[in-house]
Amino acid sequence: MTYYAEWLGRLVPERDRIGKLEVRYDPRDISRVYLRDPHSGALLPVARRDGVATPVTLWEHIGHRGDARAAHARSDVEKVAIRRQIAGIAESARQKKAVLRQAARAAHAAAGQKPYQAMTPQSPAPPATPAPAERRLPVEEW
Repeated sequence: MTYYAEWLGRLVPERDRIGKLEVRYDPRDISRVYLRDPHSGALLPVARRDGVATPVTLWEHIGHRGDARAAHARSDVEKVAIRRQIAGIAESARQKKAVLRQAARAAHAAAGQKPYQAMTPQSPAPPATPAPAERRLPVEEW
């Protein structure tokens, strides 16, 4: 539950100097809580933010929260399936990132002459040798 009162607005600029506020409530009716004003020391009422003023006990509120959680709860099988989907998405993102990184590295590596290539001596071109003449076998005629 969230609570709100107009007079809390003047405490916002002083929040680093006043410290924590003392909160009091009646467990038989938590539709309203009481905060101790740090300047006057008086307990001032703070109503629910949604404006509902019907009394709600602490135990009813805990029960409603438990019911809401149970209504939206997932089974263990669903939880495992969701975790696997999340892991699969994260893994595919890692693979895509690795592929992109490898492609960028390959593009940078292909550009320009490498330092080790400049240090190796140029090998002379092989001498041009004439192609050997084709020798045909003599053909005997009968």
